[in-house]
Amino acid sequence: MGNVLKQNEKLVGGDKDELLASTEYYQVLQQQTKSAVQGVVSDEVYPLQFPAQGGFLYNWQNLNNVFNQGTYDLMSGNVAPGNIEGAAELGNAGSFAVNYVQVLSGIAYALNDADTVKLNKVQGDAQAQQATIVQDFQTTYGNITEEQMAEAKSVVGQWGVSTKYDFIISYVLGTQWSGTAAASKVPLTYEQMSTARNLKDLLPQRPGSSDQVINDVAIYLNMTQSVNALQTQMQNGSWVVAQALRNTESPSEQNGGMQTFNPVDGSVETKLRTKFQVNKSMAEIQNDLNNEQRVIEFKLTTAEASGSSMNVSVNGSAGISVGSWLKFSVGTSASYDMSTFEGCSRDAEITVQYKGYSIVPMSPLAWQQDINTGWYNGDIIRQAVENQGKDVSGFKFASSTPPPFNFDSLKQGGNFGLINNVIISNYPTITIKYKNADFNSFKQAWSTKTSGNMSLFGLISLGSFSAGASSSSYEQGSSNSEFTLTFAPSEELISVPEFQKQGFIIATSVTNPGVAGK
Repeated sequence: MGNVLKQNEKLVGGDKDELLASTEYYQVLQQQTKSAVQGVVSDEVYPLQFPAQGGFLYNWQNLNNVFNQGTYDLMSGNVAPGNIEGAAELGNAGSFAVNYVQVLSGIAYALNDADTVKLNKVQGDAQAQQATIVQDFQTTYGNITEEQMAEAKSVVGQWGVSTKYDFIISYVLGTQWSGTAAASKVPLTYEQMSTARNLKDLLPQRPGSSDQVINDVAIYLNMTQSVNALQTQMQNGSWVVAQALRNTESPSEQNGGMQTFNPVDGSVETKLRTKFQVNKSMAEIQNDLNNEQRVIEFKLTTAEASGSSMNVSVNGSAGISVGSWLKFSVGTSASYDMSTFEGCSRDAEITVQYKGYSIVPMSPLAWQQDINTGWYNGDIIRQAVENQGKDVSGFKFASSTPPPFNFDSLKQGGNFGLINNVIISNYPTITIKYKNADFNSFKQAWSTKTSGNMSLFGLISLGSFSAGASSSSYEQGSSNSEFTLTFAPSEELISVPEFQKQGFIIATSVTNPGVAGK
């Protein structure tokens, strides 16, 4: 599996043996899931620890094509290694975009050392003309304020407007007087302005009092002709980062932001969200869930061991000694150990089934430069990771200390990622065939009218639903010492309103921007 285990001193609910058993369970689940989705999902799949968001709300949009907020909350979480080796863990709703902004904010487009020296020399020789541009602009239009500089940085990038003459050339001429900002297009570049037969022809929104400033800029661009291509690289790179940041932090109808609705009361949220997409129809997902021939399953066996422990084997693996393997919890009031409950035994054969599995692909809305919509641009991050510490031109982390993330793949411990597929199913069905038990005692003590939530080895949640995700049924075997107990999705879970219906998340595949495409 590689180095996926996240060190977490707060891990509770199980000792070393339970942790080993949980790891074994997830490894087998990963193998079985990988086999089931082979040929459809090319990326590695990882079992997903039951997230705070709950199950996957698969009715992901309403009749008005508004997106389900509950579905969105799950899709938008950051993916990192879980507390148990082999598993992934999902962060809170919106956590990927928060981390994405943090990472992008630390990235700049930089030139290699030789080009930097060349650019600095030419710009240094043109300092007097830079001062003339700024003086004539401020004489005509007033002093350039910090607020104006901040606005310019939000449009063309913080690295593209580091001086007042940058503000005038890149922002005022490049986006305002050119009209490119209003049209959501790329700013005029240094090269476009310097090679124009008449610069004024490129500036249809220029005010009537702009002739002197335009002439000043034309003279400057002629003086810096030998490095205008380099200045254009810097300008374009800074603008690309700025658009990704702007569209992520301030989603709108123009840049591809999306509406969501509350799955409980149907109300539409007024705040727009960064857009994610589910790339499978609700009908296709429902058809998969209804087809119980699509099943991922494996076996466990438990056997009496010394003292109060038992040996657990997952799919024929060597047994691991544990104190408990399955607990059934009813609300917050009671928790039942299904190896020590009245009439049960530690000798059992168990089948775990994830019925009706469905592969659901999803993606963030990718940024499109030509129309400046979307928000996700993983190439910026991948290039910054690749270029770190190298003398090359391109996107780099502006600080020698990159943002506090591991940009590797999840398999190598990477903790900056987003879901690109979820493999869901109906909530698990667990069938337990007890031996050396006492059916009559069990029957008197157990109530099939009670729904609850199940957990394995004290660490693996098989669902968390307020009314109970699982219900039970039982059947006596050939004698009083044998019986079968089956846990299946509860009626309370199945009968929830349409937009609250949820599938159990078995596993996920992950995009890690720092290594995507490598």
